Amino acid sequence: MKKNYFFTLLLTLLFTGLGFGQSPIITAIVDGDCTGGNPKLLEIYAKGTVDFTLYSLENQTNANTTWGNTQDLSSFGTVTDAFVYVSTSGSSVGLASDFPSIKSVLETGTMNLNGDDRIRIILSSDSSVIDQYGVEGTDGDGSTWEYKDSYAKRKNGTGPDAGFNESNWTFGGVSALNTLGVCQGGSDSFETLIGGVGTYTVAASTTTTLTINSPNAGDLASTTSVTPTITIENFTLSGDNGSGASDNAGDGYIKSTFETQGGSTENADFFSTTLPAITVAPGNTYTLTLELVDNAGASLSTVVSETVTFSVSHPCDLELGSISTTCNASTSGLDGYTGTIAFTGGDTGTTYTITVPAGVTIGGDNPDSMATGTITFSGMTEGTNAEIKIVGGANSSCDLTRTLYSPACYPLPISEDFTYTDGSLINNPLWNNFSGTSGDLMVSSNQVLVQHGTPSEDAQIQFTAVSGSIYYAIDFTVVDPKSPIPGTDNEYFAMFKDSGFGFTGRLDIVPPTNTGDFSVGIATDASTADSVWATDLSYDVKYRATVKYDQDKNIAQLWIDATLETETSITGADLDDPGRSIVSFALRQSDSNLNEGILVDNLRIGTTFSETTLSVGNTEVAGFATYPNPITNKRFTISTASSESKQLAIFNVLGKKVFSTSFSGLKKDIDVSTITSGVYILKVIEAGKTATKKLVIR
Repeated sequence: MKKNYFFTLLLTLLFTGLGFGQSPIITAIVDGDCTGGNPKLLEIYAKGTVDFTLYSLENQTNANTTWGNTQDLSSFGTVTDAFVYVSTSGSSVGLASDFPSIKSVLETGTMNLNGDDRIRIILSSDSSVIDQYGVEGTDGDGSTWEYKDSYAKRKNGTGPDAGFNESNWTFGGVSALNTLGVCQGGSDSFETLIGGVGTYTVAASTTTTLTINSPNAGDLASTTSVTPTITIENFTLSGDNGSGASDNAGDGYIKSTFETQGGSTENADFFSTTLPAITVAPGNTYTLTLELVDNAGASLSTVVSETVTFSVSHPCDLELGSISTTCNASTSGLDGYTGTIAFTGGDTGTTYTITVPAGVTIGGDNPDSMATGTITFSGMTEGTNAEIKIVGGANSSCDLTRTLYSPACYPLPISEDFTYTDGSLINNPLWNNFSGTSGDLMVSSNQVLVQHGTPSEDAQIQFTAVSGSIYYAIDFTVVDPKSPIPGTDNEYFAMFKDSGFGFTGRLDIVPPTNTGDFSVGIATDASTADSVWATDLSYDVKYRATVKYDQDKNIAQLWIDATLETETSITGADLDDPGRSIVSFALRQSDSNLNEGILVDNLRIGTTFSETTLSVGNTEVAGFATYPNPITNKRFTISTASSESKQLAIFNVLGKKVFSTSFSGLKKDIDVSTITSGVYILKVIEAGKTATKKLVIR
């Protein structure tokens, strides 16, 4: 029995040792500086044979103290002694140009990080921490481990750490990749600039190294002082014997040479990795060289030194402030718009060059001669954004770019039936993303699926602001999630929005009031419904919600399946914030307790109840038909079962009316020779009923 016991014990110890020897390790993190702050990249090394189905990623952003956005790593499968890579959507172009040796990555919103956020690997079964980058619960802005427009790499032979061990990392320093990389016209890729990928080794390095983490090569912002930071490996610094020489307690010390281009050269010896600040002046270029030497001051047998050359920019006194754009008109055609950019810090003797797109006229106040003011821009066309570039002259480092985003000069009412190709909602020009993971709201069979939980996107359809009350109405169906909405679930999915991030008229899916599947509620500023519909609703049944928002009183009102404004409704009110100007309708994906899916169709936005109650699917024109479709000879025929008068309109995919006419009778040939080839929406109104159809004109 004893032999069996000891044999079992030995096997247990053996397999336990193997388990500890097999682990994923975070070995590098990169925050690129290509368009959109991409590519964002996490490198993970599989030490031994690692079954990634056991592990997940979590992130912690800004100053948050909780971990979230869990990403299962099962797609990596089982990996042995090799590297895997995780990125975020939008990084593919930057990865191709600046990390050419990486051929396959997992894209996930979990890696949608700024350079001051944290990320960790956990064991999925119990959330125990396997490895982590960044100090938990701490916004890394200004910290030594911040990696904004930069990177960090794990030291060989270290990790995994059940937490964050800063001493096990080397840091590129903030903005080390700023303006660099192939994606920004540089000759070296980010992969080259960070010293390569996949360089981590399990065995600790025995090579003596010295790394200057900051300052970085290139231009530094205007400053009068620079403090170098360095990392030394496998070399013990001696101390100062009191007379500026080595006390022979270690391997040697640091020799420093600091040269001002076209000026003086300063030499110094240091016996600590904490180096003193260096006085610098804007407009100058400097070279700092550090070398590890032995106790006698001689170079090592293999010279260990590093040199960095940097310039200090002149200051940029000009500061740009608020930006606004305004429609010159609000029509069904393409309208013009004007824009303004406020500024302070002008009139300093600097001459500024302002570059605008062709056709745009600059006016207003001139920062060359005015300390504060507003620059105006005119001549822009709706649907086209205008990029404005302001560059300072001599003794100014100002190189400022701002975008005048085209306002939506769409008049109300708006009719949106989602007659689009299946795929991302924002592929269609009328819609744009304003928060969350771009491209996650999906159109399917001429409806939008608003799926709570991961993924998450907020998208909007914009229009010209109006005064007084405004309405939206949608058909919505909650897809059966095979479980009632739980008692703690309150997540709004549709709302009105102002020009910033102020939401109102929020339509919530809420727990049932009795024994049904769910109910709905309405709110203004509050995320949770102020008031709940008294009658429970059912899964897989289409309902029409009509929402009114009084912009003056800040009161929201909700009807379900109403045809008259006098029917039963509920209200939600927050009288602390009246006078909000609404400029868009939005759909929202968010995390909820059940993460139910909601199908949305037949959106109407208007200034009266009657403009929005119409649900196309419920009031079709009898006998409505068109032929041929696609239209190949610029003519097609419309027919219905009634000879009553008909109003016909054709809209492009931006919702702009491009054609209208009226006729009476059972059928009519329509000439569309004035309309260019493309995809359009046909709308026919007959006796208060409406029919719509997609038209393809070839």
